[in-house]
Amino acid sequence: MADLTEARPPVAATRGPQTTGVPSIRVGRSLLRFLRSRASGWTLVALAIVVWQISSEIHFNPTISAPDRIAQTWLHEITQGQLLPDLGRTLRTMGIGLALAVPLGVGIGFLMGRSRVVWGLLEPTVEVLRLTPTTAILPIFVLFLGIGESMKIAVFLAAGIFPMIINSYAGARGVSKVLNETAQTYRLTWWQTQREIALPYATPFILVGMRQSLGISLVLAVVVGMLAGNDGIGFYILNAQQTFNINQLLAAVVTVAFVGYVFNSIFLLAERRTTRWRRVASGE
Repeated sequence: MADLTEARPPVAATRGPQTTGVPSIRVGRSLLRFLRSRASGWTLVALAIVVWQISSEIHFNPTISAPDRIAQTWLHEITQGQLLPDLGRTLRTMGIGLALAVPLGVGIGFLMGRSRVVWGLLEPTVEVLRLTPTTAILPIFVLFLGIGESMKIAVFLAAGIFPMIINSYAGARGVSKVLNETAQTYRLTWWQTQREIALPYATPFILVGMRQSLGISLVLAVVVGMLAGNDGIGFYILNAQQTFNINQLLAAVVTVAFVGYVFNSIFLLAERRTTRWRRVASGE
């Protein structure tokens, strides 16, 4: 009988685990994480600045300027010019206006969301005033308050209070029926219900309203300074435009944009910290 082992075909050597494609998968995941992060956005901004700088060197245009010349002007205006003093005056006045708008807006909006009586009394007035552009009533402020700091504070107050009212109202009104019934089950008083249940629930909405008020106030800070101001960042930008100082004009615009970004980042950080309990409860 023939040896069967001799007739068998040779067995191929067993290979280890397949590793083909693993590096590409890791690169793809790293790229995806990068695209989802804020670093991708800043990279895009840096690339745009580089393209702007290169194009300005190839095709010189004095009306567009270049990033390096703008940076030199910005450094000079920060250290020796009027950019920082004018910006400081604007931020001080805006801060006073927002300091008045936040408690008033939160109080009015929160009470409107939690009391049908307050809502019925204030809703028509709030809606009429909210839909009136602040720039349309600016001449009225100038007529009665002049062009000093009082007028600017009134403008910032009028601009900042309505986003606070609307968002506070939405947060207070959105408290679920289950939470209200829970408060009744534990026999909480009306004030205890607002403090322990409604106000924490409305906090994210209130912070969104504060961010919106800040953005609107920054826009109006420039507009008011241009239309009816004698100092501040808006007046600074208008003066740069009238004297055809493009570098100074763009340096001021970049400064305002940077300040707005910093303030928005601070509000986002505050929102994450104050609403951490909500994310934990939802499993995020």
